[in-house]
Amino acid sequence: MQSENESKNGGTKKRRSLSAAEGIRTFAAAVGTTAVLMLTVCGVFDLYLSQENGPPSVYAASFAGTASEQATRTVQLGGDVFGIRLFSDGVIVAALSDIYTDGAVCCPAKSAGIEAGDYVLSANGVPVETNAALADVLSTGSSVELTLRRGEETYDTTLTPVLASGVYKAGMWIRDSAAGIGTVTFYSGDGTRFAALGHGICDADTKEVLEIRSGEPAEITICGIQPGRAGAPGRLRGYFTDSDSLGVLVQNSEIGIYGSLTEKHSGQTVEVLERGAVHTGPVQIAATIDAGGVQLFDAVLERVSGDAQQETKTLVVHVTDPALLAETGGIVQGMSGCPILQDGKLAGAVTHVFVDDPTRGYGIFAETMLEQIA
Repeated sequence: MQSENESKNGGTKKRRSLSAAEGIRTFAAAVGTTAVLMLTVCGVFDLYLSQENGPPSVYAASFAGTASEQATRTVQLGGDVFGIRLFSDGVIVAALSDIYTDGAVCCPAKSAGIEAGDYVLSANGVPVETNAALADVLSTGSSVELTLRRGEETYDTTLTPVLASGVYKAGMWIRDSAAGIGTVTFYSGDGTRFAALGHGICDADTKEVLEIRSGEPAEITICGIQPGRAGAPGRLRGYFTDSDSLGVLVQNSEIGIYGSLTEKHSGQTVEVLERGAVHTGPVQIAATIDAGGVQLFDAVLERVSGDAQQETKTLVVHVTDPALLAETGGIVQGMSGCPILQDGKLAGAVTHVFVDDPTRGYGIFAETMLEQIA
């Protein structure tokens, strides 16, 4: 816990010590499992969704707590880095690809009316949840009756793979899972639930918020930092510390991810600042960039907007702390969700980094993350 008389000058780091029992702490760089029929490759689910050039559900409602808790609007402060394991709700079509056969070029998936961003739900009437399950069906070369979801609608189509280089191919890249790194913004007052990222987890190819079947927070260890620079945002690097889950992810929304914890978190209680009280001026960012745990770094809010159409970009934050700038160059991937503190209260969370200036980025109001998601 940081005492009030500790120095803020010269970018001095202010630390909160967190034990493993206090919940989510650590994890590795964003990596997703991608496959094209009969071929598995490495891909990315971009958890730090947007990099910018230039300046509610039942669960979310229950997350806010009891009437008395809502009146005081207090939460436990986050800043912990954690890992994310995800499984999509259906096999997502990440992209289409032409197939070169003897004397012809075709794309069976495109011919079947399939588009990138669609979710394959079943094949020949049997639900498919993994790349392997879908690949097994398509590898026979027979026509397959598929049921897919596009947005809110489902549709049926027939896909006929083609033989190329001795293998039957469908002409589509598919994904069924992902993993990544992010930061917890806050925990519920009783320490059983958490909110993180301040934006949705999106597929790197389609840029759409991933519809998840299941997911879990995971413990990681940070092993390095790739500093950001103009034109090349950096990232936190790390690895899974333990295969055990720390809880369950229950929601992936436009304004963040929400989950529950197996063990209660116990940390510093802070009041959530109302939107109207958030103002330009000095702030602190709570972040984890090494094994030292959560630290507070100086920054400045340069803009505060009430634009409800840009909820994840209502704040513009500028990192000024020499220590953070020296280590990361500013805001890096993995810092999505870092709490922004103003006047000792939780004002918001970091959501994006400016590609041309990694010392600056966007943020979201903490109050927005608390509210029911429409």
